[in-house]
Amino acid sequence: MTKKLLLLALLPTMILLDGGPPLLAAPPPDHPTVDQAARILDIPAQSPAHHGKLLEIFDSNNYSYMRVSHPQEQERWLAAPRTSLAVGTLVRYGDGKRMENFYSKVWQRTFPVIYFVGEVVIDSNP
Repeated sequence: MTKKLLLLALLPTMILLDGGPPLLAAPPPDHPTVDQAARILDIPAQSPAHHGKLLEIFDSNNYSYMRVSHPQEQERWLAAPRTSLAVGTLVRYGDGKRMENFYSKVWQRTFPVIYFVGEVVIDSNP
């Protein structure tokens, strides 16, 4: 629970304008960087052992939320440092930190299960 509250405090906010696209707000002063947040959450530095196909991606300031195919679970949600990847890209990622019922204030949605990972990379050996 403490990690969930800490992570919610770390996520930046967005400003919505009259039905237009969301605008990303700058993080507040003294906001931890993605690297600092990874240390606070104790996200392990790992080799990217898992693989899948990127099915969906959207950004929230410093993070990218990604839905990827997964051999055992059909699909899995990931949160990683912001990256530019196209839907359909084959990717690799580590175990990360599993969080259940994670609520994103920015996107106003609950992820039943999401993995916070240190990085997502293109799978060069599919």
